[in-house]
Amino acid sequence: MRRIGAVLASATSAVGILFFGSYLGAIDSMRTAKAQTTSRPNILFVMTDDQPKNTMMAMPEIRTRVRDMGMSLSNAYVSESVCCPSRVSILRGQYPHNTGIERNGPPNGGAQDFRASGKESETIATRLRRSGYVTGLVGKYMNGYDASYTPPGWAYWYGKADATVPGDPARENGTVIDYAGDGGNWGDRWDNKAMGFLDRNTDAISDKPFALFFWSGQPHLQANDYADRYSGLYMNASLPPTPSFNEADVTDKPRWVQDLPQIDDANERQITEWRRNQLRAVRQVDDTVGKMLDLLEQRGELANTYIVFTTDNSTHMGEHRWFSWHGAKNTPYEESANVPMYVRGPGIPAGTKSDSLVLNNDLAPTFDRIVGLAPPSYTDGRNVLPVWKGRNTSARTAILNERRVKDGNPVSLYQSAITKTQTYVEYTTTAEKELYDRTTDPYELRNSYDVDAPPVDLEGRLRALEGCVAGACRAAEDGP
Repeated sequence: MRRIGAVLASATSAVGILFFGSYLGAIDSMRTAKAQTTSRPNILFVMTDDQPKNTMMAMPEIRTRVRDMGMSLSNAYVSESVCCPSRVSILRGQYPHNTGIERNGPPNGGAQDFRASGKESETIATRLRRSGYVTGLVGKYMNGYDASYTPPGWAYWYGKADATVPGDPARENGTVIDYAGDGGNWGDRWDNKAMGFLDRNTDAISDKPFALFFWSGQPHLQANDYADRYSGLYMNASLPPTPSFNEADVTDKPRWVQDLPQIDDANERQITEWRRNQLRAVRQVDDTVGKMLDLLEQRGELANTYIVFTTDNSTHMGEHRWFSWHGAKNTPYEESANVPMYVRGPGIPAGTKSDSLVLNNDLAPTFDRIVGLAPPSYTDGRNVLPVWKGRNTSARTAILNERRVKDGNPVSLYQSAITKTQTYVEYTTTAEKELYDRTTDPYELRNSYDVDAPPVDLEGRLRALEGCVAGACRAAEDGP
């Protein structure tokens, strides 16, 4: 202000007037530069952990303020139906057979191997940060993370350690905090840190766009990590009455399913309680999302923010007899591989739907394009921003869902080609095969594979997809 006053005082002279005009021009230039900087869209990426699609009833904020104000994608899939490989595929934009992270722990898996491989040093987070975004991750990173370091690419980091790490630690930037014995709830801690990030990085002292990855560890079975205030909700919720639950006749299924016993009354009661916990846990996530949207709206940032909601994989809750206390996933069935996905943001028409096949592999290259970057040459996924904006449908007609490395659960190793209407599976360790037409058999009850009339087209698609790399993956997905 003193400088402006001095300029005004000298403005009676020609020199003063010239100087003052130059000064105002510089101010205008700075304002223009700032406006151009802040016009770059923000990204709020919300991801839950092991959330079945049929729990969306407990997320009114996501339904009304993301889905209904944007687009729902019914054919969203993960390239491997398990946590750590899915999260790495999201960060890298690659199929698990190319990331090398194919299970939740070493060898060939876990945060340990991701870091050791060097691939953690080149992710969508590192590219966003280099391009000028204030990046943040709040929540669960991936299995095996021990809170001993902050991964590359994050300007702000609040990551919970894996449950196998002693105590109950999290790392906030350079500080490790052990919450053992404090009686708190992770959902509330993540809420606090996410709101703090948004509040700090959207105020007047920062003109940089942000990219916040809010990766909740909820609901993850047993799904009992929710704040006490949610304990009275969904007391009478029941399991959805799907025909695949506790499937009576599994003689057409692979041996690993046939070996599963039918679910007895005691186990059904346990699964029912887990479902109630799931609903309570995702409701807590939903409340946090509502608060974040409120804050962005108050700050005038909401209209310029892309909001993406999904989960790292879904999980069986007794469908095809498959359930487990830590989540029954690792399958090509819809209950595990098909995930909820809703997007909202600039140019995305409200209340729209798309049946285009989209993958978790697509998120990194789509974020690249949102911020004006070219995806790296190693990328398997594709930019689906035009699909989100309703401009076209993806040329992709098949995707690969794979499980190539054993990790202790009974599911046999497999590779599968999934289209909008069909699921074709080859079990690599048992030579068994499955084929489902999901238009007539949405619950995948009748394996229609016929050895005398094999699906030659789908077999060919699977041969092209298995082991594909980068552009060859996209070509194989698009088909002949």
